Amino acid sequence: MTKKATNTKSKTNSKKTTNVSAKSKTKTSVKKVTMKKTETKSTTKEKNNNKLVTFAKRVNPRISMLIIFLFGVLLIFSSFAWFSMNLNIKIKTFNMVVAKNSDLTISFDGVNFSRSIELTKKEVFEELGNIYPGYNTQWPSNGLIPVSSPGITDPSSPKFDFFETSGVLYWRKDSERGFLRTRRADESKPREYNSYLAFDIFIKNDTGSPISDNLYLEATSLIHAPDETDEEMQGLVNSFRVGIVKVGSVPLNATVSEIQNIQCNNDCKSVIYEPNSKFHTPLSIERAKKYGVELIDGDTFPTYAYIKEGGPIYVDNSISGSSKIDRNHFAVQETMTDDDLTNPIFQIPNGITKARVYVWIEGQDIDSLETSSKGTEVEISIDFIKDTAGWEGFNEE
Repeated sequence: MTKKATNTKSKTNSKKTTNVSAKSKTKTSVKKVTMKKTETKSTTKEKNNNKLVTFAKRVNPRISMLIIFLFGVLLIFSSFAWFSMNLNIKIKTFNMVVAKNSDLTISFDGVNFSRSIELTKKEVFEELGNIYPGYNTQWPSNGLIPVSSPGITDPSSPKFDFFETSGVLYWRKDSERGFLRTRRADESKPREYNSYLAFDIFIKNDTGSPISDNLYLEATSLIHAPDETDEEMQGLVNSFRVGIVKVGSVPLNATVSEIQNIQCNNDCKSVIYEPNSKFHTPLSIERAKKYGVELIDGDTFPTYAYIKEGGPIYVDNSISGSSKIDRNHFAVQETMTDDDLTNPIFQIPNGITKARVYVWIEGQDIDSLETSSKGTEVEISIDFIKDTAGWEGFNEE
């Protein structure tokens, strides 16, 4: 996990979260704009327009569901953040909203469904067990710390594989070549002090579709920092990942116990969303060159995530994109980017679907190399939209 202190992948200008209704989306008609590789800076407005253009190609009509993650995150990194434990990345607010007239509602416990819920430590950790005995929330009380994950590797388990490290070690005090050992993060039970955020959600789809509908990530999904965020910190914003696991579904008339205890049945599916994959600051590009890595603003760069624990793994064998990468411990992290928003992430039937959500800082992201910053606040908006494929497919038959 080779990333130095705070990260540098950047949307150079901050973006405002926009909740877009399904009705307005069906009327969207914009000319597609292609980002050039030589472009070094893009405004928030330009990026959102590009995403909306891509989204406008989808079949109508649509029913939108918005899940808005509003993170007030203080990001403070000392040097070589990937291996540092002296971080203070705090979550202040986290709101989830389901659009009106969508026939979709959302819940943390599978009992109380509504169109708007707020994620707080009290809501999903301290009190959730009173209603949802099987909850397994992971809460970063000491702040988010960079970790690495390839996603789920076992379709019978709804949990991502996460790997973490305590820091860089040296064989001798005068040694210049550092190494590390990794361990698998513990998610066996609810934890108040973990390096990442994880929690369950339940989505109720009550549109009466005879077969499953498609669920997409909306074009308004984004992760960004305020305008005044310095270049050092911009990379960190783009090292964030959002993971979603579809666990399974039950009919609308299922009991509370049946809803809360939905299992994978060897059919769990997951996605990892990397919203800022194409944005790299000049500082990130320059630092990557030190490791023989060519980084181009406007191009997506692959991340090599950890796939197993152990070590020793030398730092110079863990840089994503490096010819020296240790392929016994790393593999390309399969992510979806803004270019993939026309593809559904899952299908959801008329019923109640259980999913697990992860938010973390990907320590292997190339844009978090050698960064250092006093901190910033980050806003995360993850929006879902559902089409009516169930009805359309039924009619075609």
